[in-house]
Amino acid sequence: MFHNNVAQSAVCPRCQDPYEDALHLISTCSYATQVWSSMGMFAPTSLTALHQHPPIQGLNPNIWPSVALTITWKLWDSRNAPVFRNEDHSHRLTLRNIVADFSLWVFRFKKNEDRASARQWLNFLSFAIPSS
Repeated sequence: MFHNNVAQSAVCPRCQDPYEDALHLISTCSYATQVWSSMGMFAPTSLTALHQHPPIQGLNPNIWPSVALTITWKLWDSRNAPVFRNEDHSHRLTLRNIVADFSLWVFRFKKNEDRASARQWLNFLSFAIPSS
């Protein structure tokens, strides 16, 4: 965003890393790492690794691209919250937002078996939300 003159600095607004890029935003930022960890997953080590995430036992890997898109979108949105809307998003709120957005994605699947698999993913993600 800094290179496109959208942000005034290349410093990550979350962790103050001196150089924020796409990988930092979704993976190496301490905030992103906390979100991934809360979901019981490892943060991807590269943008390519994001698409090749190791399967999670009992969950349909064909649904993963939609899950990954939801997670990365909400990490991006939570990064922009303090910058553009003066909102502070905790990792707990980001987890809630991931679950809320993915609950809408469930209905986008046309096949009943895919929708059922997406619901299993939704249940998995829902367990990541702290209960307080």
